[in-house]
Amino acid sequence: MPRLRLGLFGLPAVEIVVVQTIVRLSAQNASFPWKLVDAPPFDALLVDGTLIEDRLAEVEQMAPVVLTVSRMHSEGMANTLERPIRAEKLQQWLLNTGRELLEARRWTRPAMLESAMSQELLDSARFTLRRWPPVALMGRNEDNDRMANLLWRRELSASELADRCRQPVSRCVGFLQALRSAGVLDVHASPPARNARPQPF
Repeated sequence: MPRLRLGLFGLPAVEIVVVQTIVRLSAQNASFPWKLVDAPPFDALLVDGTLIEDRLAEVEQMAPVVLTVSRMHSEGMANTLERPIRAEKLQQWLLNTGRELLEARRWTRPAMLESAMSQELLDSARFTLRRWPPVALMGRNEDNDRMANLLWRRELSASELADRCRQPVSRCVGFLQALRSAGVLDVHASPPARNARPQPF
């Protein structure tokens, strides 16, 4: 199984030891996809909640998924782990997140893209979101969020999406392909051009 890279940021030394122990013991299970690493790139990051507000922009650039280790009574918040760190809670989060990240990799793998998609894009098809994309596909990426919001509101072609987001068409096509492979994208035929002149025989 592919190994995902887990990093730690700002945690106290005693919690670092706890996380290291949990990951080491969990790794004895062949289905556990994580390994602890000291340097980027990271697939996920465990962060001390007391640092997250002051260094949010820095943290978000380091990993697509961030788990905040925070004080008691905050566990109801998304991607938040309550102190003290409990093995079963951290293991469950890592397994769920790992599954989503590995699925996202599969969706974006070029070999998995449908050949029909390229033809639809060449024909200037229009696209809308059927439902909101999974978190693992979106990551913490403002460009992805902007494109998804536009596709949620209206039908757009790849070139229109690129113009509105000020992104290269190739970047938008890649995002559309990932959405299509994830099953969250609807494809609509472009309406025929108005006032088109008949072609001579």
